[in-house]
Amino acid sequence: MTYKPGLLSHNGDTIQYEPTRKFNNLVILSGAHTIGYAHCAHFLTRLYNYMGTRRADPSVDPRLLKALKMSCHDSGGNADIVAPVDVATPFVFDHAYYGNLESNLGVLATDQVLYSDSRSVALVKSLARDKQKFFQKFALAMEKMGSIGVKRGRRHGEKRKDCSIHGYIRKID
Repeated sequence: MTYKPGLLSHNGDTIQYEPTRKFNNLVILSGAHTIGYAHCAHFLTRLYNYMGTRRADPSVDPRLLKALKMSCHDSGGNADIVAPVDVATPFVFDHAYYGNLESNLGVLATDQVLYSDSRSVALVKSLARDKQKFFQKFALAMEKMGSIGVKRGRRHGEKRKDCSIHGYIRKID
C-alpha cells in the first residue's frame, strides 16, 4: 500500500497524520494486509540496514528476522521473491494481522509502526482482540473509501502507472 503524502508518512518511529478519524480509517484499512504478499525490496532495509545502521531493525522479532533473511538476501537475490505480510494466517482474511503487530511480527515498517506509536496502539490492540469488531469497522471504512470521488485530470489528481513514484502523470487516452 502506498500512502498519499501528508496523510501518513513513516519517519523512523514517528507518524504524522491529519485528523484522527481519517487516521483511524487508515489503521483499520491497513488490516487488508491480513492477506497478500510484499516483495523483499519493500522491507529489505529493515533486515540489513535499518536507519543506515547496517543492522536489522531491533523491533523485528528474531524468528521473523531469521525467516525473512533466509528468503530475502541482502544482495544478488531474486527480485521476484515475496513474503506474506500476515505471517500467522496469510491465506485467511481475519484480524491476526493486528496480533502480529503486537508480537513484533509486522513485515512492513509502515505496518509495525502502527503498534509502536502511542496514537494508534489502542486501536491496534482493540482490533487484535475482537475479530467481529475488525470485520465491522473494516466494512464501514471500505464503504467510506468507496464513496471517495474519483479525481480526474491534471488539476485534481494524478493517475500513476507506478504508485511509488509521485509526480509522474500518465497521459490518459
